[in-house]
Amino acid sequence: MLVAIIFFAAIEAAEILGFAMLADIIADFTIFAGQVVLALILFAVGLFVASLVYRAISSSGSVHAQLLATSARVAILVLAGSMSLRQIGVASDIINLAFGLILGAVAVAVAIAFGFGGRDIAARQLQEWHTELVKEESDAD
Repeated sequence: MLVAIIFFAAIEAAEILGFAMLADIIADFTIFAGQVVLALILFAVGLFVASLVYRAISSSGSVHAQLLATSARVAILVLAGSMSLRQIGVASDIINLAFGLILGAVAVAVAIAFGFGGRDIAARQLQEWHTELVKEESDAD
């Protein structure tokens, strides 16, 4: 708190002395310092939530609890880190692009996995539809 008071006093002193550019630089630095502090708070909250979720999932007793807990922890930390970087104003476009690419990659991976994994089921369903269609045609004749 004392540091903020000193920065505000330095801004006012620079303006009173007629150093407008120095006052602007100190004001910009004060704003940036506030953004950094808020980003650190966001990341600290993200660390706390990631730890909390990790403990909750790993204590559930599920078969793959450790894998799921680690995946959740990493996802939360990535989200908290990106939110912190966006708060600072660093690499906003890069973060947007990265999340878009990750989301697209996950969608393509799920589509491919479902396509290959469901190939036999889809073939059986098509065979059933085909036999029903052939049966209906033969009944109609």
